Amino acid sequence: MFTRFADKFYLTHGQRSYALGCAAIVVLTALVTVLVMMGLDAPYTLQLSATNYTYWVIFAGALSGGVGLFIARGWMGALGALGFARAIVGSIIIAIVASVVAGTLTVPVGGTIYAPLLTVSAFMAKPWLAAVWFGGTLGGHYLMSSLAAERSDGEVYTPERRLATEELSALSRANLYRRN
Repeated sequence: MFTRFADKFYLTHGQRSYALGCAAIVVLTALVTVLVMMGLDAPYTLQLSATNYTYWVIFAGALSGGVGLFIARGWMGALGALGFARAIVGSIIIAIVASVVAGTLTVPVGGTIYAPLLTVSAFMAKPWLAAVWFGGTLGGHYLMSSLAAERSDGEVYTPERRLATEELSALSRANLYRRN
């Protein structure tokens, strides 16, 4: 029963890398959202204390990163030099969409308009923040491209193609099926 249930969630190496790349971009977006919000003037300055607003900004940043990645998913994860160029455009799209969504969720009226401007100005004022953003999103692109490489090789590893011996432990496989 559990094996049948677990087979539904079996991920190949490329799919695991793709999921890790998506998660890395979502976490990076939450981090950049908090760093941009900490640089604002009063009354919107974010203090790193355990308040509900701080948690809301982190959640809004992560949610906006997921929305931005969903919208720009066609730009990320392609192979080759053209794939790298597409990933740069995808990183910009994710940043703009994520700033609009996070701005709307944190400060409903003014945030929608000013959040993309604040993100661009924060990237220009703090080049290290832009380097972290583009480095993180291009790292996520690299992880996401392993799924495209796996599919281009034609090696799709499905649960139906698993060997019967994979259910055994490594010790059992070594003792029962020795290679001479």
